[in-house]
Amino acid sequence: MALYRYHLTPLSAFATPLRSDTLYGQLLWAAAMLHGESRVTEMIDAFAGEEPPFVLSSALPAGQFPLPPLPGISRRRFKEQFANQGNLFASLGQYKLFRKQIFWTCDQWRQRQGCLDQESLFIEWLAAQSDKRRTTASPEPVSEVQPHVTIDRQTGSVLNQGGLFFTQSNWYPPGVALDLYVETQQVDHFEELFHHLSATGFGADSSTGKGHFRFERDSNFDAGPFAMQGSHRLSLSVCANPDMREFAGNWTPFVKHGRAWSGFGERNPFKKPFFAFAEGSLFSTMPRSGYLLRNIHSDPKLVQIGWPLTIPVTLEGHHAD
Repeated sequence: MALYRYHLTPLSAFATPLRSDTLYGQLLWAAAMLHGESRVTEMIDAFAGEEPPFVLSSALPAGQFPLPPLPGISRRRFKEQFANQGNLFASLGQYKLFRKQIFWTCDQWRQRQGCLDQESLFIEWLAAQSDKRRTTASPEPVSEVQPHVTIDRQTGSVLNQGGLFFTQSNWYPPGVALDLYVETQQVDHFEELFHHLSATGFGADSSTGKGHFRFERDSNFDAGPFAMQGSHRLSLSVCANPDMREFAGNWTPFVKHGRAWSGFGERNPFKKPFFAFAEGSLFSTMPRSGYLLRNIHSDPKLVQIGWPLTIPVTLEGHHAD
């Protein structure tokens, strides 16, 4: 499949993070709205096999990739490499700050030809700090807590006893751009679905104006470097598979508590929790297919897609020992 990159510009607040598994679900419903339920069934069957119609990343800060959760540099090796650069205690403090970084740049990935060495990245980060530059800074959204009242799903009105609860919305600073990577052989079909999603809104509270964005395909994007081979695959997506035993590598696990779209009319909006790997997980081995979860809700038609879009990475230095 061909690889594309899209630039997304947020136009409103987002009540739901722009993560790949939620994007898959909403694109399936865009297909249902535009082409009917039979088309959605065909797409789900394709996602269950080895040739999905498209594979998505989560929306990432423009020009950045998630930094994988690699083991830290051992104290012995740290002394050998950095003790002669000044105060060891101060260097350890700097390394602690570096370990909190969650992104590295696409330029670093390209310049290194996909090779990842935490010591070299730390040295580059130290140089950037001395120059008062932050090469891995991300456009963090501003969070806002909003109150709501509980709605009785049987009557569609406010509960008699009230039931105040709070949700969090995220506002991106003006001018912020996000990157979305897509692998597909049917780019026109994907863009048709994505246009529908951008027009109707993404995630929760889209009917009140949240989750709106515009996008454009990056015509200058060079997909050539992404075809290289590596010792590992870096996931840019939420990754989930019925059999997680086939994975090996370094990952960030979490439990996802999803919800079904309110358009189903289900009295129970909650999906069953499932185990997943977060963006930035690094795999040395992974399944070829099977990234579709069934039986996650009382309605058997509901599924969860966990296909990850991955890029090649080769571990070097003490990580490759």
